[in-house]
Amino acid sequence: MPATRPTARRVLAALVTATVATGTAALTAPAVAHADPAGCAATYNLFIPGTWETNENADPSVPVGMLKPIADAITSAQGDRAEVYTLPYMARAFDNGHTYADSKSDARAKADNVLSEEASRCARTKFTITGYSQGADAAGDLASAIGNGNGPIPPERVLAVGLLADPGAGTKGAAVVGPRSTGTGIADPRPQGMGKLSGRVASICYSGKDLYCSIQKGSNPLLGSLGSILSKSPSTGADTAAGGNSTLATALTSDFSKADLPGISANTTSLAQQSSANTIDVAQVAKSATSLMNTLTPVADLIASGAANSAATTQLTTAAPGTAEHAAGQVLGVASRTDLSSALTTAAKLADTASSLMQSGTTTLPSASPDATALSTAAGTLSTQVAPLAATPADALSSASSVLSVLKPSVVVGQALNVVTNVTALDLPGILRNLTVLPQKVAALDARGAHQIAGELNNQVSPLVRLAAGVDLRWVSQILSVIPDPTGYTQIAALVTSILGNVDIVRLANLVGQIQEIAWAAVEKLLPPPGQVPDPLGAGAAMTGLLPVGLDLASVAVNMLSGKATKTDVALLGKQTNTASHAITTQAQNVDLPGLTGSLTTMASSQGADDLAALVGEGLNAASFFTSGAHTDYGNLVVDNAGRSAIKWLSDWLNLQIGRAA
Repeated sequence: MPATRPTARRVLAALVTATVATGTAALTAPAVAHADPAGCAATYNLFIPGTWETNENADPSVPVGMLKPIADAITSAQGDRAEVYTLPYMARAFDNGHTYADSKSDARAKADNVLSEEASRCARTKFTITGYSQGADAAGDLASAIGNGNGPIPPERVLAVGLLADPGAGTKGAAVVGPRSTGTGIADPRPQGMGKLSGRVASICYSGKDLYCSIQKGSNPLLGSLGSILSKSPSTGADTAAGGNSTLATALTSDFSKADLPGISANTTSLAQQSSANTIDVAQVAKSATSLMNTLTPVADLIASGAANSAATTQLTTAAPGTAEHAAGQVLGVASRTDLSSALTTAAKLADTASSLMQSGTTTLPSASPDATALSTAAGTLSTQVAPLAATPADALSSASSVLSVLKPSVVVGQALNVVTNVTALDLPGILRNLTVLPQKVAALDARGAHQIAGELNNQVSPLVRLAAGVDLRWVSQILSVIPDPTGYTQIAALVTSILGNVDIVRLANLVGQIQEIAWAAVEKLLPPPGQVPDPLGAGAAMTGLLPVGLDLASVAVNMLSGKATKTDVALLGKQTNTASHAITTQAQNVDLPGLTGSLTTMASSQGADDLAALVGEGLNAASFFTSGAHTDYGNLVVDNAGRSAIKWLSDWLNLQIGRAA
């Protein structure tokens, strides 16, 4: 899962073998041979960094990220007897057009190749494998495969495996070092266990704090299910058996890998210069237009999706000035006021035209030529269209990209938790009852009764208004509908959210408020203060004003009262047909909302609802994806009675096992 990044990326997600007198876990390793072929180190130590800590083109000889101190400690203690290799791989999550599962698969494939090649080249070399966060996810899967005879090297050649913040925590055969686990990893324990590597795998998690490796899924079905889906679903390939989870995961990706937000100004300046030059450089026009197209595409996608809703944007813009979150809010605000659709059309046409000219051998054009005139006109138009974004300070654009690139999954987590927690806290039975009674009171011109019911309904609807203002209910309903949850918790929330998404909640609240005011005015005329004469005629006239408002109320509330959910647009989850979401909406068309409220009322008082509310309170903010501060605090997490941190303990333990190979 996502590991430590620059501040902009921060925030947004079981066994012990033996303990000696000092409290240090005693993990065993087999004896190894001392002789090695010439040119081969006694041990080959593979390190797999976490999300955003490395990339495909990184230098494998340079340790990085959370595991760097451990790799450095091995080099310092073992010298050339130990070769240290830091795996270069995708190490991304949803920000480059690929899912977390795609990235982890890339790590597995490359780790398999590296180990296989080294094992073949150096027949006597022994191995250690260490991973952090997403790297621990891949390393743990690799260890499980090796231990069960399906890996790139035999288990007897593995000295030790260190897993730090493992999303697969709780796997049988992995010894827990440090705080006892209060749950399992968010990606679920590996069903085959560690096999023959049991006793040689050490797992460290900031238990109860780091949601990646320590979550109680029974109490947190929504977050747990989301974690399972997003950690395992690739961006390609059929996933019908899992209920279309690939569609969901793909819909939550943003491809900012080719975006150059800070370069918007330079590219628009270049286009402006070309449009007024005596000779147009076709290649430069193509380059600038293509860069702008690649940059505007993911931003436009965010604006068009439910991720860039007003609540998410407000959360970003109200962040501390100077932070990446605040910069991202500014960029979204400017982008929402920019005609991105027209700008993208212009950029694509300009890039295509310039590219076609280059393919025909034309590299420059005199300004008077028809082709030059067409390019100049389009370049000038595009410069004008993106001028608001180009005027944004480059440093703000630069830092904003790190937040915007992971906005979709972080908003989904925050909004889905918000909806489930708040929907279950609503007095839906009371709302439905009063929505039925209020129009009757109005039709009967019962001023007192209408005022009383409207007052109750006003209080009941207020949380619903706040909820609707903070999320895109239809979008979140689609997300919830594809989450497998055996408790039924999220499925019912999806049904109710789908129904509420088809209700004009703000108008509903305004009408209730109008009825309350009109009815109160009538009551005051019937029961005036002491010294004033009752005015029944005035009260009657006031009450007649209630009739059209009551009719409006009934028409707005009909979807809630009938409890029917309309079929939502599958495009909200991508272009593939999502069979799970259709099944949910089909079911919803045959289920009355009153029939759902009883289940919701029961669930609202459950421990699961309390735990979800606590998770929301911990703050899954817009820049963090399933994360907490604990996920980056392993340098300070004390894991034994000697006061050693997780990093120090792993360094000492790995060196101990490596020393046995000398």
